[in-house]
Amino acid sequence: MRRRLPSSAPASTITVPTDSTRLPKGGEDMLRLWLKRIILLALLFGAIGGLAWYNVETSASGYDSIVRLANSRKQKADYDRLFDESLAKSITVVFTEASFDALLADMLAYFEQYGTYQDNTMQKVDIVYADGEGTSFTLREVGFRTKSNTSRNLPMTIDWRGREIWHQTSFQLQFNATFDYAANTNEYSVLSDREAFNLDQLNFEFCKTVGGEIDEAMISESYAYKLYRRAGLDLSNASYGLVYFQVGDETIPYGFYTYIEPIDQNFLKRHFDGDIARQYGDLYKCTDTSGIADLGLDFIAKAGINRNAENVRFSYALKNNTNDGTRTTHDALASLIDTIHGDAFSADIAAVLDVDAFLRYLAMGFLIGNTDDFRFNLNNYYLYFNVYDGPAYMIPFDLDSSLGVGKHQDLSDNHGVYYDLFPSTDAANPLVENVLAIPANRTLYLDYLAEFTTLYFGFETFNAEYTVAKSLYEATLIAENHLGNQLFDLRNSEWYFTEKANQVMTKIAAAPSE
Repeated sequence: MRRRLPSSAPASTITVPTDSTRLPKGGEDMLRLWLKRIILLALLFGAIGGLAWYNVETSASGYDSIVRLANSRKQKADYDRLFDESLAKSITVVFTEASFDALLADMLAYFEQYGTYQDNTMQKVDIVYADGEGTSFTLREVGFRTKSNTSRNLPMTIDWRGREIWHQTSFQLQFNATFDYAANTNEYSVLSDREAFNLDQLNFEFCKTVGGEIDEAMISESYAYKLYRRAGLDLSNASYGLVYFQVGDETIPYGFYTYIEPIDQNFLKRHFDGDIARQYGDLYKCTDTSGIADLGLDFIAKAGINRNAENVRFSYALKNNTNDGTRTTHDALASLIDTIHGDAFSADIAAVLDVDAFLRYLAMGFLIGNTDDFRFNLNNYYLYFNVYDGPAYMIPFDLDSSLGVGKHQDLSDNHGVYYDLFPSTDAANPLVENVLAIPANRTLYLDYLAEFTTLYFGFETFNAEYTVAKSLYEATLIAENHLGNQLFDLRNSEWYFTEKANQVMTKIAAAPSE
């Protein structure tokens, strides 16, 4: 505080320096220097104090500081760590009691209105990542929602005795969710560009029981993704680990989950070239949501932009380039479908489809035996149309019915092991049939089958990864009484790999030469 002289002070108390009372030569400069230093220190400590006050005030009022919302970690290193199968990992999803209650209330309200739990409202959570190398970090204000078209359920219900019953469900974390922050706020600016693990989102799938079967090997879906990548295809990376839910003070060991990279704009940037303005081509998620995604001529009514809040979803759901939800044209998709059903298929198909990648997809898909895919069930694939010249690239996803387990169309219950190489479809599929009717494509398809069977499709490699996963997780799953399957078992895996490989190689040898 600046001191002031009393009004009654005698004038004699004010001393005016004379030559004899002036500072020594150079002393005035030194005094000015010290005064500047004092002023700078005062400003510095004032700024520090102000920032501390701001953090205390914002924390007390329920808002994290902007620094706490940012993620300054090395993204590529965290991505590699997340998808390292040899590393034990866990992710804890931390709810407040209010946010978990809101999740249940929103899902129940959606079910009451639409008869399904497919509510996509993002709830605010924190997450804690930890792994066997001692790496641990927390990320604040992450978006959480449940996911899946057919197996989505409430994560917790109350039974007739009033007890909490916990259920596994698939879910998604969104690291760049902005919630209700206004676009002109610092929070919005930080969150909208935030990534974790070099991703905008991360998907989590649990081992489902289908037709009385469960993947006791636990790693099959993740391994199926790996086999496709080894075949030279661009698709999601995947790994696995434990999940915990924390609601208030209660921690729920939530089970063993497959961690899956989503197919989104971030994925396109990682695997495909954009144009000069860094724009990318159309991306469609293709499922049997509003009818089979068979690439038939009736596609128009089944193509569009999902409106999840209204329970409106399309079999060919456009995921980008939506013009803020107003776009109604699908020219690239229409061109592909017209070619599939046109008279000049052989001459025109290479202009609208990456045929080599499609043949790799068919060959490895036949080995994996996922009969809930495009080839066998006209389901579960993405189509990406290259931004420059338009050829479609097919990307498989949802591989939980693979490698001898899961729902399937094979009525013999042999998971497609004894299927013929041609035509091997369970429903009319003009694209598969037309592509494999071209002699050069048939030859290349058989070559890929032989190559992939010989190089990648061995039980020994699968068993080695299974053994590591079992050693990393089984004891913890049992000791902590996690939800879902706790005991690892190879089930029919050795038979599936061995018999499938033998059948494929025998049928290749017997296939007529073109």
